[in-house]
Amino acid sequence: MTLLRSCLAALIGLMLGANVLAQSPGSNTMLDTLFAKLQSATDPSAIQALEAAIWEQWTMVPDANQRELMLRGVAEMQQRDFQSAVETFTQLIAIAPDLPEAWNKRATVHWLMGNFTGSLADICETVKREPRHFGAYSGLGMIRAEMGENGRAIAAFELARKYNPHIQGIDGEIARLRALGGDAPSNPLDCGERTAGR
Repeated sequence: MTLLRSCLAALIGLMLGANVLAQSPGSNTMLDTLFAKLQSATDPSAIQALEAAIWEQWTMVPDANQRELMLRGVAEMQQRDFQSAVETFTQLIAIAPDLPEAWNKRATVHWLMGNFTGSLADICETVKREPRHFGAYSGLGMIRAEMGENGRAIAAFELARKYNPHIQGIDGEIARLRALGGDAPSNPLDCGERTAGR
């Protein structure tokens, strides 16, 4: 689990380091292109660049007020002022509820605070809006594993790997959880009907 935790920490680092820019009309097309390239990439530098570019696309916001809240929330996360970050991302969600990364960032803050219930709820909202969000699925897998829900953890990690086959340590973590046993749940993610795209 230590290697996977390190990888999730790296994903959080990418998320926090992404530039926050005005969203362009072609961002969905750009994301489609980036995900297609990520699937076939083999060069480590190219993989890292593609992952960073995907995070940047996810972090883009359409107007100045939303951009200011995103930047403020990220800064509060970096300063470990988690309660303020939750409040800031809650404000962003209130004015931009369809922005997946607002939900994902609040999910990450909840996770950092040990609030698994809040994090799980926000992850479900994230993947409803961006079904390819490998960062959200990785976090979901870690939470489910820590809760002893091995089947759901495996399902989440497999979705993360489906959309980003280059996450270090994820194959080993899936193998470890499978060795521990446990039935595959009928509702693997436990997000009800709120997720789509798989």
